Amino acid sequence: MELLAQVAPESFWKHPNGSSALYTWILIGLVVGIGLTFGLSKLPTQARRPVVVAVTFLSGLFYVLLYLWPNPVAKEDGTLPRDFVEKVGFWLQDAQPSIGNFSNILTAFLLGLGIFSVLRIHARKVAKSEKDWPFSVVLLGFMTLMVIFGYWDWANRKSPTGGMLDAQSNWAWQNYTRDFLFDGLFQQMNAAMFSIIAFFILSAAYRAFRIRSIEATILLAAALIMMLSLMGTVASFWDGAAANVSQNLTLSEISKWLRDNVQNSSLRGIDFGIGIGALAMGLRLGLSLEKTWPGS
Repeated sequence: MELLAQVAPESFWKHPNGSSALYTWILIGLVVGIGLTFGLSKLPTQARRPVVVAVTFLSGLFYVLLYLWPNPVAKEDGTLPRDFVEKVGFWLQDAQPSIGNFSNILTAFLLGLGIFSVLRIHARKVAKSEKDWPFSVVLLGFMTLMVIFGYWDWANRKSPTGGMLDAQSNWAWQNYTRDFLFDGLFQQMNAAMFSIIAFFILSAAYRAFRIRSIEATILLAAALIMMLSLMGTVASFWDGAAANVSQNLTLSEISKWLRDNVQNSSLRGIDFGIGIGALAMGLRLGLSLEKTWPGS
């Protein structure tokens, strides 16, 4: 609440931290946001589309102007714009924090909508005993436990004696439970999942590196050189033997040449293509050219 209590005086959030007036405005904002979201979802597609299109276009236009329009440098309080360009630049700079806050609020609503969707789908699966419903029970159970103990742990750390929790010897049982759920289970299962993915990557690399053409042979040779250069023992033995012939034939020099002249230049080309694709996709979304609406 400290952040909301520090905003400009003309805002309705300007109330003492922890006061009933501040919590009242937060509750009103939450109710209004949920009401607008629910009402917008109940509108017919043809009535809802212009609203979504307008908001999407204006939001994208704001950030495009923010990065392309000349920004004021070292602006001080009380500085007045001299012309239209500076006036727009001042407004964009002043409006950025508010627009960013609205974006964070919308993100929070979207997160809540995603959680509601997960709860609705898996609760219905459990209620109807559909296929793999025990997995839904596990998901909902651990999701509930993580929320409860996560907020419980956070509340303890924000309490007047929360500083004592910096030492693990001062942890309470709820702090140990949150640590077990997040660090002991979630993080470890996440690492196990990525370790499984590594085998799929290895399998895909084997299929890609099989010698079938000249291009595949070049790809395989370059990949072997790069992998061998990361093996300390192999690189040391190769460099020691090749140094007697030419310093340019050492494994470190060959891998460095591949990185600087082949790999980096290829990555720049890929990044350039990705940038053009992202720009095209952004324009299509901002101008509502993506045909993702029902019946369009």
